[in-house]
Amino acid sequence: QLLRAHVDRAPQITPEFGMEMAHSLLGVLVTFLHSFQRKVERFLEAPGEATPPDGATGRAIALVNCCPPFRTFVERLAQFGHPESEEPRRQAHAALDKVTRLCNHVLTQRLFEDLKPYFNKLMKRKWLTSSDAFDAIVMHITSFTQKLRPLRPEPYQVLVSEVHRRVLIEYVRPLLQVRLVCTSAKMRARVAARLGDEARQLRELFSRLDSTSPWLDSVVPRLRELLVLEDTAALQMEVGVLVRDFPDVRRKHVAAVLDVRGLRGQAARQEILGVVQDLEQSEAEPGLPRQRAFFSELAVTREVRCLPFHLPRLARLSRLRLRRPHPQRPGQVR
Repeated sequence: QLLRAHVDRAPQITPEFGMEMAHSLLGVLVTFLHSFQRKVERFLEAPGEATPPDGATGRAIALVNCCPPFRTFVERLAQFGHPESEEPRRQAHAALDKVTRLCNHVLTQRLFEDLKPYFNKLMKRKWLTSSDAFDAIVMHITSFTQKLRPLRPEPYQVLVSEVHRRVLIEYVRPLLQVRLVCTSAKMRARVAARLGDEARQLRELFSRLDSTSPWLDSVVPRLRELLVLEDTAALQMEVGVLVRDFPDVRRKHVAAVLDVRGLRGQAARQEILGVVQDLEQSEAEPGLPRQRAFFSELAVTREVRCLPFHLPRLARLSRLRLRRPHPQRPGQVR
């Protein structure tokens, strides 16, 4: 309030004096925010051994709620139009962004620890016949967001959008781990139906939570289409749309989905994977900002390749075994 009083009175002397006063106060505010950021780091990283989870949540909410008023005041000072105000403005927002990320990490850490065992149950055979694991995920997220009511609107939207992104990443991760391989068109239809239904539920859930990241809603439906389309040309077009919507997707990600699909024909695989070949070779392109990153946070440990053998040949090879030496009998001469 003391700073606001100076900002209000200074232009009454002269506009130039008001501009200089605003620029000086912006420099003071940047110094304060850097100090604030460092103290928040120490405070949240070592809150004390006896601090219960609810206590850490309350602290993080109180700290992140300080950020919107600071942002508003930074913008007010920058609007005076001093020619050198852009750099301190950027530094102020960077410090507040760091505080927001630190607090969001504290707020979401326990949630994703609780969700981990349920994500581990997805994309397995039991998942096709039971929705228990997915229902538990939705329940935990809903319960978690009830604790966020004290948050101001701005940090709430930032947090929910980040939870939205991370939930979708952890949902897609087991799919790309190829826990299931479809052995028939009927099985592909069942997997695709389950993916479609759960994608709809996640879209509706985060819509209710006012997520500002609707771009995430298309990732599972796009991957689902790679399971249901039959024509190679249609699959190539769908991969092109996936690359357009998610520029960090790579050949290994698409290959993993084709493995889940059970696509063994090497000619068709190479035609489909060729769509992302040019993207993978252009490593010089600037990376996406973290809030728009998706597939770059999904490691595919290995690409499952179909062996280029025909079944009759495999049968013949299986009969070729190394002769194992017979154990010598007692008294046998070497």
